[in-house]
Amino acid sequence: MILPLPDEPVAPVLDRIDSYLDHWAAIQPDSEFLIDGGPAITGRRLTWAQIRVEVDSVARALMAAGLERGDRVAYLSDPRLDFFVHFLAATSIGLIWQGLNPKYTWSEVSYVVADAGPRIVFDGVPGGSDGLSDRLVAEIDGVERCIPVDAAGWDDFLEAGRAIHADALVERRAGVQPMDPGFIVYTSGSTGRPKGALLTHRGVCWCGVTGSTARGAGAEKIICNLPVNHVGSVSDICCRKMVAGGAIVFQERFDPALLLATIAEERIGVWGGVPTMFQFCTAHPEFAEADLSSIRQLAWGGAAMPAPVLERLLAATDVDRCTTGYGMSETTGGVFCTPPGADMDVILNTVGVPIPGHEFRIMAEVDRLAEVGESGEVQVRGDWIMAGYWNRPEATAEAIDAEGWLHTGDLVVMRPDGCLSIVGRMSEMFKTGGYNAYPREIEMCLEEHPAVRIAAVVGVPDPVFDEVGHAFVVAEPGTDADAIRDHCRERLANYKVPKVVHLRDVLPMLAVGKIDKKSLKAEATALLKG
Repeated sequence: MILPLPDEPVAPVLDRIDSYLDHWAAIQPDSEFLIDGGPAITGRRLTWAQIRVEVDSVARALMAAGLERGDRVAYLSDPRLDFFVHFLAATSIGLIWQGLNPKYTWSEVSYVVADAGPRIVFDGVPGGSDGLSDRLVAEIDGVERCIPVDAAGWDDFLEAGRAIHADALVERRAGVQPMDPGFIVYTSGSTGRPKGALLTHRGVCWCGVTGSTARGAGAEKIICNLPVNHVGSVSDICCRKMVAGGAIVFQERFDPALLLATIAEERIGVWGGVPTMFQFCTAHPEFAEADLSSIRQLAWGGAAMPAPVLERLLAATDVDRCTTGYGMSETTGGVFCTPPGADMDVILNTVGVPIPGHEFRIMAEVDRLAEVGESGEVQVRGDWIMAGYWNRPEATAEAIDAEGWLHTGDLVVMRPDGCLSIVGRMSEMFKTGGYNAYPREIEMCLEEHPAVRIAAVVGVPDPVFDEVGHAFVVAEPGTDADAIRDHCRERLANYKVPKVVHLRDVLPMLAVGKIDKKSLKAEATALLKG
């Protein structure tokens, strides 16, 4: 199934990522595009025309450094203006860009660097990364040098680029093709070793146009505080907002008080993030007095929004639209999105409807489409999906079949109204007493309890039932675990009711703001062993 793109999308469909920089720099050269908004970063505010100049300067320097089309470069940084300038410069000349999160451990960083094989690592951490980037050069084969971005070495790097004539830059860019990979995004690794998804220029451009059009996004400001190694930061926020001709305010870390203050100061129009971020903000003492009058759209992804959190957000804002959706690193951007005018049932319990321009199907079995109301794996197809996993032909063949369908591994149900509800990951589903149990369904039930703030369910081994569900719950002080189980018994079949409810003050999180279920499963299994 595929719906056509509307006659008037938010921007023309172009074939290269940096083409949108040219497009908007010509139309609105003096409008602000990139803003450093955090206390530990530069505070710079750059227009489209200024960014065009900076991107060209960095691109020339990358060419002068001897980097050829298809070479990889890595950028170690928190979300800052300079990271996106470097991304645009690298991709514009056919390099494959890789973002590195400075909050990662050595084991995490060294693994993805060794796997991707960048020739140069750029250290964009203010004051340096305490030797992390130098260690990558010393210990990882293929990494030739480290270049600090805020030191004298950066000035020397840019100066070398002056030797590259403008005509050479134009010629180099002309050779970049729409289906060339632009950057590598590594999967979160919540269920295994991360794999590097290669995302193409065409994929980023197409998802930027379709996603912005579906969400009704335009020139309003948005905050980017997600890690630079994540598809949500690079593609969903930065590239999509660039496609729409808007402005991005960067913050190097998520801080509720800072975020609330920045919304007021910068007059942010779109407040986006993962649900846990909104939970922390609404629970912060300064939320009640925060000026959120500029917010016109609330947007989230990665998980369902708890109803109490959304109610607090709606009471404090005058939004025109709430949007959630569905996508993953391998799809480059969103595939489904909340439609305009959706009611609370659709907003809270579904990921919306298919975004026009994206071909999809729901397979109940290998050779059978799912019926309405029947669960099945969502599969997508088009030249906007990933080109494949870096250096993983077997994994690529497993993910993308001979007909070009990407098997997402996510189970969904299409409702009679055409909206889709996420049932869960095929890899997270567990068998209990011969029945299939889907953690997301159980988590939604748990989060309906008025005292529950957030819940996560994992399947753990059981000698009688094969596996049983263990729930990890953050709830109001004094909440009784048995009361939570009673709540589930009233609403779920017995086999779905968690056998154990673990009350916790916090849940372990991955760097992208998702719950680390791998860690929770290991914890539950260890508790069973005594």
